[in-house]
Amino acid sequence: MRIGNLEIPGGLLVMPVFAVVIALLLLWAWYYYSKQTSEMQSLAASRGWKFFEKAPPELRLCLDELRDRDWKPDNIILVEGPPNGVYLFNYLASTYQDDATPERGTASLAQRPDGQPSELVIIYRRSRLLDKLEEKLLDDNVEVGGPEFREKFRVRSRRPDIAALTVTSGVQEVLLWQVSSLRWDRVCISGRCVFVTVTLRLKPEQWDELLSLTKRLLAALP
Repeated sequence: MRIGNLEIPGGLLVMPVFAVVIALLLLWAWYYYSKQTSEMQSLAASRGWKFFEKAPPELRLCLDELRDRDWKPDNIILVEGPPNGVYLFNYLASTYQDDATPERGTASLAQRPDGQPSELVIIYRRSRLLDKLEEKLLDDNVEVGGPEFREKFRVRSRRPDIAALTVTSGVQEVLLWQVSSLRWDRVCISGRCVFVTVTLRLKPEQWDELLSLTKRLLAALP
């Protein structure tokens, strides 16, 4: 590259530009995380809920049952205390199979105090673009529920018998009633908990909707 009579090697310009891009990305990540923390702290304070920076043991126990990913919660709010613990938190989730960019989002988790460890059942919204590909690649898809439910949702589990017992008519009714509002990403149900994730940024009024959905699902389980 030539500036006036001065010729500058192109390689000398690449590194400063790269450094600026990295600095901007780090600055954005810091701002986003700080904003999330501030919003969650304000929400907890306004509702009289307890705020945690680290996951309580009860929450960690439930997340350990969700074996499809490595879940790292932060900005944790205890909405309802034991024995029916209900939590709202941000998360970072990494897959165990590859080095893909970790997923960020917001989640709500409701515990069953009398629940026992059980095979994980995961419910997704169907995607016209991905469904056929995923059905070929994944060997744990399960056909459960009524025709309308199967049209809108996909269920994964290593135990079809557990999935059939878990996805009750009540669970189907809750998800079908809610399908057009909150854009949740997945519903995970294990022996001890119901876990709902949202990867889109939530508006403050949607936090209550996420919590309500999670508690209704818990109540619909057998």
